[in-house]
Amino acid sequence: MKRLLIFQAIFFIVIALPLYSQSREDDTNSDGKTDRWVSLSGGHVTEVSLDKNFDGNIDYIVKYNKNGNKTEEHQDYNLDGKLDDFYFYSNGKMIRREIDSNYDEKVDIWVYLDGVYINKYEKDTDFDGEVDVVKDYTKE
Repeated sequence: MKRLLIFQAIFFIVIALPLYSQSREDDTNSDGKTDRWVSLSGGHVTEVSLDKNFDGNIDYIVKYNKNGNKTEEHQDYNLDGKLDDFYFYSNGKMIRREIDSNYDEKVDIWVYLDGVYINKYEKDTDFDGEVDVVKDYTKE
């Protein structure tokens, strides 16, 4: 019995675990540098990261749930090496977008959506960390 448990544990570690969680790196433009990273779990893609301008920095990240639905996107809009545009999804619909409009690595615009319709908008106009402008379209 003890040998069977040991065999099962070894089998899981050697065979099953790599099938459950994997990652892959690709060089899509054949320049010798990785520019696409794909993470898999249970045979499903969970995250894809891209270096879209081939400068060595990740410019785009998309995350998926176990059903293959997009849950998040992160983007470096101005390609300065820092992510500054963030999208969040629920049940296939975008529910929130967060933007670092002055590229100081702090979100200063929040847009709350129901798919394509804007429900609410918030902005930190003076970049002090406090929301200064709120527009709630659900109350009109």
